[in-house]
Amino acid sequence: MSDDLKQPDATLRLLILLARLTLTEAQRQAALTLCNSIASWPEVARRAERHLVLPLVYRHLHELAPPTLAPADICHMHQRALILVQRNLLVAGEQQRLVVEILDPLDIPYLFFKGPALAARYYDEPAMRSCRDIDLLVPRHRCVELLEFALQHGYHSLDPEALTPDRQSLTFAIRTQSVVSIASPSGVRIEVHHEIDRGAGIYQTEALLDNRVAYLAGDTLLYSMPTHELFVYICLHHTRHYWSHLHWLVDLDAIQHHPDFDETWAHACAEQRGLVSTYSACMEFYRALAAPEPESSVHLSQRSRDMLEACFTTLQGGFEAELALRFKRPTPEFGFTWQTSVAYRRASRIREWVRRFQPLYLDYQLLPLPPRWQWCYYVARLYRAVAKRRRIRWPAR
Repeated sequence: MSDDLKQPDATLRLLILLARLTLTEAQRQAALTLCNSIASWPEVARRAERHLVLPLVYRHLHELAPPTLAPADICHMHQRALILVQRNLLVAGEQQRLVVEILDPLDIPYLFFKGPALAARYYDEPAMRSCRDIDLLVPRHRCVELLEFALQHGYHSLDPEALTPDRQSLTFAIRTQSVVSIASPSGVRIEVHHEIDRGAGIYQTEALLDNRVAYLAGDTLLYSMPTHELFVYICLHHTRHYWSHLHWLVDLDAIQHHPDFDETWAHACAEQRGLVSTYSACMEFYRALAAPEPESSVHLSQRSRDMLEACFTTLQGGFEAELALRFKRPTPEFGFTWQTSVAYRRASRIREWVRRFQPLYLDYQLLPLPPRWQWCYYVARLYRAVAKRRRIRWPAR
């Protein structure tokens, strides 16, 4: 570990150890030992909630029944966990409502990934998985139809704000954003994606939708990625965010313990996507986290050690620490240089340079132009970029 990295305290070590669906006997004993070092159980509950694992932590502690955990503390933890479980059930219900009331009637091909879709398929008790939003992938050419219908039936826009349901406005938003966020009538955030890798070319939306698999959530048929594809994707996504939430560690555990998971297929998928270094480091990282002091593992590669240090940094430093690490990303899609090639990083820099001159939905909001005149937005953004570079004052928008 780096000398300037603060060592995790007993509370964080306990939460990391409990961030899995089931505990081995060795892990149970290690957890009980860590419980003896806990100075404040309300602090454990607070941090478990902040790291999005409180329902699962409560379940484990209720089963372990450590002598140092007072009845009042476990009762408080239970009450907070119930509130979060109710929220998780609400999000899951909104996912099914989205299918029944919009996606199926419009016959739009789709798949869900992460969040309640992952919980429903891989968790023994789906409500244990904290879910704050719904991630939905649909073909780009069906996004306008989906958003128009949703905005006319009780949903409202979050990003871009004040998105109007007219087709010209929606078409422009889809062209300029890979994700449009809306809220359901009950306030659940839904991220509508038409690509899942920021245009990096790792994934093709049509191919993902062609290979989607069906599963039942209650009595509703939903679609998601095949298990091996989803596992590799979450390795990519969660590493991009430096494993800053503990429920992502549970995802690693839950999928690997599902009967559909095949490590050979997952490795082959990682090879196909050019993500073998990411996948292999995540597997090492996961195995190290099975111990109460993962940083002491002598078998960790430098890549997995980098991942572990970043995880500890973000878990202790919060969102500000994650933001600081983001500024060091070699590309927007990858958290570490060893995940990419020199050629890929060069291509990514070119993409990011070009993206700076792409119009934003705000440009359209300020001055809605018909399609034949929308090239003017590119000229305006280029002029503003040149003006900024030359330190010419430009009126605030």
